[in-house]
Amino acid sequence: MIHGYGRIVTQSLWNELRKTATYERRRRVCTDVIKGKTHVLFLHMGLPRTEFYAKGFLRKSANVYYQIPKKLERYIPMPFLVNGRVRDAIAKYGEAGCIEEPLAAFTNRIQGSLNSIMPEFGTISCSSAFLFEEPSVEEELVNTGKNGYNHLVVFPLYPHFSCAHSGFLLNEVERVLQTLTIPATVDGREVLCERIVPKSSSSFHVSTLHRWSNHPVVSEYWLDILQSHRDSIGDVVFCAPSLRGYNSKTYCRSIWSTCDRIMAGLDDSYPWRLSFFNSWDQWNLPLRDSIKAQTKRLATHISPEKRIALVPVTSIIPDFNTFSVVPNIVASMVSVHRKLL
Repeated sequence: MIHGYGRIVTQSLWNELRKTATYERRRRVCTDVIKGKTHVLFLHMGLPRTEFYAKGFLRKSANVYYQIPKKLERYIPMPFLVNGRVRDAIAKYGEAGCIEEPLAAFTNRIQGSLNSIMPEFGTISCSSAFLFEEPSVEEELVNTGKNGYNHLVVFPLYPHFSCAHSGFLLNEVERVLQTLTIPATVDGREVLCERIVPKSSSSFHVSTLHRWSNHPVVSEYWLDILQSHRDSIGDVVFCAPSLRGYNSKTYCRSIWSTCDRIMAGLDDSYPWRLSFFNSWDQWNLPLRDSIKAQTKRLATHISPEKRIALVPVTSIIPDFNTFSVVPNIVASMVSVHRKLL
């Protein structure tokens, strides 16, 4: 999956840097921001390797996802944090290998591609940071300030924006920048998105690329995969982690739009459904449009020689959901799993 993702990010970043350059020319402020060195920081929540790290990870995740106050985190019962599903995900993640290695190779490949196709933006470097793992977001931002970059692009590796993932990562970036830097001013007015490192000559412009689910290359990524299995597909079921509470409607609409664009690329040749599941770091709560329910609705009409394609549309980067949660759901569907692709 990582291989196909490189083209997506390269095109998205190219468009983002072009928009930023145009914006700077129109505003005529800090026109030297785009010149010089650019650093792209990819953000990911991270994945714990052991049960010990999973406990801390899930406590923090519960605070983010369920809005549980930090003072009450330590009172969450252990069975709600580390259960059989979490242990299975950790075990399969260990068998598949850590995410840091493919991400490191991924950032190096993107760095080479960006420097090849966009020399007009000067030197471009890339790195990744994690919210609950190392290197941390704060560590990478400190290095950005020390290395004299002129432009920082923050890129959460989640195409469909949600406050529990991309939003929380961006809040952490803002917190660190507010702590370590000060805003730049021109004629007594604060310059939008430009930060200065105190007691140094370093300053850099900050931009984000965090709502990119509507970019054509996201649907093209899945289209390429589905086209290769087109002859054996009869129906398509898209699946995504459920989101409850704030921003959930916008999140669902963005996923639906992605699915609609993918099916338009397939000329709407197949019946399809959008389903949801409880992610590995969520409690196992009832879902109306679950994978099992949506698949059963389609399985009654599919011809015997065809298969149902199950597409984890939000998981372009492999995670615990693709390693363990979704395969386990499929395995539990005894009556229809033989029809799944």
